[in-house]
Amino acid sequence: MNRWFLLIVLFLLFLSPTARAEEAPLSAAVDWDAETDYMAEMMSAAARLDRAAGGELERLRGEKIAALELPYLPVRFDELLTLSRLIQGEAGSAWLDQDWKMAVGEVALNRVASPEFPNTLEEVVRQPGQYSPSYAAGGYGLRPSAESVLAAQRLLSGERVLCDGAVVFQSNFRQGSGVFTELRDPLLGSTYLCYSARPELYRQ
Repeated sequence: MNRWFLLIVLFLLFLSPTARAEEAPLSAAVDWDAETDYMAEMMSAAARLDRAAGGELERLRGEKIAALELPYLPVRFDELLTLSRLIQGEAGSAWLDQDWKMAVGEVALNRVASPEFPNTLEEVVRQPGQYSPSYAAGGYGLRPSAESVLAAQRLLSGERVLCDGAVVFQSNFRQGSGVFTELRDPLLGSTYLCYSARPELYRQ
């Protein structure tokens, strides 16, 4: 009986330090917080134009999603800020609703996915002659509203209001191969969302 008791004690003494040594690096490597809504924090950073904080929050959100296997799309902070600014510049008026703001942002994302336009959001926004030069040529002072940031976040998280990738034009005149929809505003007039001049490129 004494021999078995001694063996059990020795086994526990040797096992416990090993288990603690194996667990310590894992717990030390985790610096995200399970209770923190990192997307909400990223949106706040975008509204403040805080790139440093936004980049760190993006990292923490990504690690949390991976560790907990959450069903969320990754969202890059730079894209959130760029799309928020674009929406603010094109449809930032307070009386324009979320669907209007999201439609404007969706056109830009359609361009990113299109074979007719640049492959990144930053390049699409900065493409000469396409968007307002006040932010397309830098626009670092343009501060997006909370509503514009929300519209950008919803789009980058997978929501859509147009649901048609061939809609790649948004302006105050008709263009392309036809009008998808006309948005009417009593102060700003009409905004036309139009199809590409080459709709065959978007047929599956």
